[in-house]
Amino acid sequence: MTNLSRLRAAVAAAITGAVIVAVAGCSATHSPASSPAGTSASSPAGTSAPSSNAGSSTSAIAATCTTSAPQGQCPPYGSQTQGQPYPGIVGTTGEITVGNNVFGPASSSYSQTLHVASPGNWNVVANFPAGGTSVRSFPNTGQTQNWINGTNLPAALSSWSSMVSYYSVNLSAHSGTVGEAAYDLWLDDWKNEVMIQTDFAGDSLRPRCDVLHDVITTQTFGGTNGVPVRRWNLCQFGSEVIWQPPTGTNYSSGKVNVMAMLTWLETHGGGKYLPAKPTLTAISFGFEICSTSGRDQTFQVNNFSFTAKPA
Repeated sequence: MTNLSRLRAAVAAAITGAVIVAVAGCSATHSPASSPAGTSASSPAGTSAPSSNAGSSTSAIAATCTTSAPQGQCPPYGSQTQGQPYPGIVGTTGEITVGNNVFGPASSSYSQTLHVASPGNWNVVANFPAGGTSVRSFPNTGQTQNWINGTNLPAALSSWSSMVSYYSVNLSAHSGTVGEAAYDLWLDDWKNEVMIQTDFAGDSLRPRCDVLHDVITTQTFGGTNGVPVRRWNLCQFGSEVIWQPPTGTNYSSGKVNVMAMLTWLETHGGGKYLPAKPTLTAISFGFEICSTSGRDQTFQVNNFSFTAKPA
């Protein structure tokens, strides 16, 4: 795990743009959570998407922006408040960028190059040393929210009636790859972080939540607004709250009911996961990359979108 205070400082420095630093990730030394008597919900068969970890080929990206700088970013694609909103991210406000976001290289022997056609279609070619289980980068599409009407008051989560996002990813994983695709959501002026990790590579090297130790509860979300019904484990590693597919399941594409997953955290646990009346600070989606086993590997995002509807 990368030092939390250093990462939060990096996040604060990114407020002028929208590139988000992920805190949770590939570490093999997660702190076990104390598990309350959570309820386990059942899910219909056939709801898990096929894994993208089989190494299928990626599509070509007609990149209009490319950067290999560790903190390089492809600059703003518009926001609603700028009068030229990006059509793939609707209902939230703030500058939208895609960032390379390398923040913890194991050594100087690494490379990562970002190729961006749009915030919804991009890839990154990464090469990190073998054996890594700590997050080295989080290339992502990100948006830091504007305050309400130019004031210093952040928008309450209850300002929206729904938040639904679509994504499709390909990790192109080979033996020794460790990483995952993930949403990284920040609330309450960077005080609370929620991750929704969707597709994994390297489970044998860096296990996910374990039902005997880390999993607090298993819940199902979906069934409306085109969101498939899927099972999610809730995990807590120290201060980090994470939704993950059960081990052995990967969701490489599909819609996610982001609002339902955040609201569940607000209304359960007595403030342990999220406080009452949380506010939204930033949204992002990308890849937590730990290792590519010393080989070039392409991580690709296709057709990412995020739609929030006002209450």
